[in-house]
Amino acid sequence: MKIIFVVHGLGEYAQAQAVADLLQKKRENIFFLSKDKLIKDIAFNDNFSVLDEKNNINNILDKTEADALFLCNSHTNIPYDLTRPNKIKKIFSLDSNWLFNNKKYDSENFHKFYTYPWIDTIYTLFPKPIFEANLKENGGYYEIEKYFKNRIYCPGFVPSGTSLNSSEKLILRKKYRINNEKKIISLYFGDRTFHSRNYNKMVAETMRTICLILNDLKNINKIDFEIRKLDEDVPKKQKSSINFDEELSVTDLMIMHYGYGTLARIFHKKIPVICFIPPVENEIHSNYFELSPLIKKDAIKHFFFDKYEKTGLKDTIVNLLLNESAIADTRRHQQDIFISGENNLVKHFYQQFK
Repeated sequence: MKIIFVVHGLGEYAQAQAVADLLQKKRENIFFLSKDKLIKDIAFNDNFSVLDEKNNINNILDKTEADALFLCNSHTNIPYDLTRPNKIKKIFSLDSNWLFNNKKYDSENFHKFYTYPWIDTIYTLFPKPIFEANLKENGGYYEIEKYFKNRIYCPGFVPSGTSLNSSEKLILRKKYRINNEKKIISLYFGDRTFHSRNYNKMVAETMRTICLILNDLKNINKIDFEIRKLDEDVPKKQKSSINFDEELSVTDLMIMHYGYGTLARIFHKKIPVICFIPPVENEIHSNYFELSPLIKKDAIKHFFFDKYEKTGLKDTIVNLLLNESAIADTRRHQQDIFISGENNLVKHFYQQFK
């Protein structure tokens, strides 16, 4: 089969890469199409073929014969005027949201969160209980039109990454020259190229505050730890997905944004995590609403960028870094909700061609 993935952001690339890797191992011909140079570089480093998007995406896809097309984050990052390519047999989306309700959007948001009605199958990359918990009928925030609901399949979390045992973690820590007693705190706020200046300002201020708190802890409590800023490493080193997954595996505490593409791997590795969320301004696409099933399950701790107390953040960091009981509780909650999704998705994908 010839299979094309359209990707424009790091989070959606992580989801696409996990699916594409499995399909490539089954000897399918995988191609990535992106307008972003960083995405193309990482895809190349991950041994995928890359299509050059110099022309209009419609022109490229209309001239391309393929068995399947995956639109990654099908709402917000691809052109609004995309038409169904005539030479592609089946079209899928990979999404980690609930935005499948075109009739209820006003004119401004309708175009921003439009769902193409010609997508054959929508893969929402959650376990089914997490997806259903956020529907209004179950006390959540979202309504989904029946037309789209009938096309949705929930395979589990993607990418699920790897989960290492204690001895494997020790080997990996030796590779990165990390002392066994040292705590690794990783900061990751994604690729901020596509975000607004206001969002990037909030991230920068928050990261400065976090670093000040951590330095105080090091001086007062004599905690031996190292801070790793993973979002700065990715574009600088043009790492592959394997490198990023390894860096997550040696992490003791994750402080990050709200991306499901990273959270899925965090849950598999059972790493305590603190998520920072933008203020609730657009209720249609609120990151707080999207994370609410995880918050209710106590799988993550969260703070809002625009309102948090330093003392509360400091106490939460200490608790998740040093309190063995709190760490064990978090890991248990993460394990309770985790289902690996890649194999389920690929199995369902092949069934669509029978």
